[in-house]
Amino acid sequence: MNTTTFRPQQDQSFETVGPGIQFSFLRRHGGGHGLTVLVRMEKGAHARHHNHPGGEETYLVSGKLRIGERVLAPGDYLWTAPGESHDGYAEEESVFFVVLPGGLDLIDAR
Repeated sequence: MNTTTFRPQQDQSFETVGPGIQFSFLRRHGGGHGLTVLVRMEKGAHARHHNHPGGEETYLVSGKLRIGERVLAPGDYLWTAPGESHDGYAEEESVFFVVLPGGLDLIDAR
């Protein structure tokens, strides 16, 4: 059964998931590994190389973020197709919204 999810800003806690990287888990998609998260990365933080089995939607709210070969500025949107992989690097302190319908799989320690 589908239900509406509402998470007020004051209830959006962040968890450290890697050096300089924090996730606020806004929604865990029912029946699978999907996630909707708000991500904060400190300047210089590096997200390991990873794959997106169900694709990835990224919207940069603030900062400057390199995803693979692309550099995103505030307001930029990036769709990564299912099965594509990349890393991420915060060129500035960054906040971005991510939808991961199939979750993500870490590939290596690069």
